[in-house]
Amino acid sequence: MEMAEDFENLTETSMQFKGSNWEAQDGRFVGAVDYSLKYIYWFDNYANLMAGRTILRQMGDDFIVLFDESLGQWTIITDYKSMCWSR
Repeated sequence: MEMAEDFENLTETSMQFKGSNWEAQDGRFVGAVDYSLKYIYWFDNYANLMAGRTILRQMGDDFIVLFDESLGQWTIITDYKSMCWSR
């Protein structure tokens, strides 16, 4: 549970990704986007992104790191369901 709490506290915000018509914003993200992944998490700085990435690796979750050019922030898209989505 501690790693899940840590991940939650590193993110600035999150949204459902799969099924939310992100394809309409093609070109917004730098990197290879996988629209089949369920959630997207934004990080307000690179250090938090790196820590979040490490936590997901330790928990065995797959993810993709992208840069959101619209907001100027790093993101992770993944099937990992954080605590905020489990309530």
